[in-house]
Amino acid sequence: MKDTTKALVLGKLAVGEKGHVLRLWTRKYGPQAYIIHSIRSNKNGIRPAVLLPMTFLNATVDHKNNGGLEKIKEVEVAKIWDRLTTNHIRQTLCFFSAEVLQKTLQEGDASPAFFDEFMAVLERWDTSNVNLAMSSNELLLLVWKHLGFNINTEYYENDFVLDLREGVFVSNVPTNSDFLSPETSKELVDWIRDKNKLVSKIGRLEITNGLVLGLKWHYPSLGKINSLEILRSISF
Repeated sequence: MKDTTKALVLGKLAVGEKGHVLRLWTRKYGPQAYIIHSIRSNKNGIRPAVLLPMTFLNATVDHKNNGGLEKIKEVEVAKIWDRLTTNHIRQTLCFFSAEVLQKTLQEGDASPAFFDEFMAVLERWDTSNVNLAMSSNELLLLVWKHLGFNINTEYYENDFVLDLREGVFVSNVPTNSDFLSPETSKELVDWIRDKNKLVSKIGRLEITNGLVLGLKWHYPSLGKINSLEILRSISF
C-alpha cells in the first residue's frame, strides 16, 4: 500500500555499502523502520541533510505489512527549521529527543495526538525568544504523559514529594530513594502550573535525572541515554 504521511526523523543505520535503515516517527503508522538504498548529494538520491534528527518530512512510503522492512519511495522536507538545525543547544535537544523517542515509542503504535503535541513543542523550540531552560524536562514530561502516567498536580500540597516509581505526589517520603526532594517537587509543580516560573539549575538537573529514572522503571531496557551527558554539560 502506497501512502503519504507526516514524519520526523529519529535516526539512521548504515547497511552495506550504500544502504541505510531509516527510523521515522510517522503520524499515521507510529515509529517505523524503512530501507533506503542510497544517500546522495544529487537529485537521484535522498540527501544527507534530510536525515538529521527531528527533520520534519512528507514521506511517501510503501507498506506491505509482511513483517519485513518497509520501503520509502520519496521524501520532501515539510518544514525548514529556522534554529533547530543551526543552534548548538537546539541541535542537542533534537538528538536527545530522538534518542528518548526511539527508546520509548512502540513499533507501529500510532498516536497522532502525541505527534501533534510534540510538533508544537518543536515549533516553540524553533522560535527566537523561547526560554529553553526546562526544554529537556518538557520533552520528558510529554513522554510520561503519552505513555500513560501523566503527572497530576491537582492534589499536590507543600512538602509532598514526587514518587518516581508511581508518578504521583505523596505526603510520606518513600522508603526507596526514587523520589524528588520536597524543594524540587515544588519547583516542578510551580513550573507545570506556570511555564514562566524559573527553576534553579540544580532543580532542573534533579528533575531530568528523576524523570529519566521514572522512565527506566517502566522501560527497563531503556539503558543509557548517551546524549544526556552532552545536554547536562550545556549551561542554559
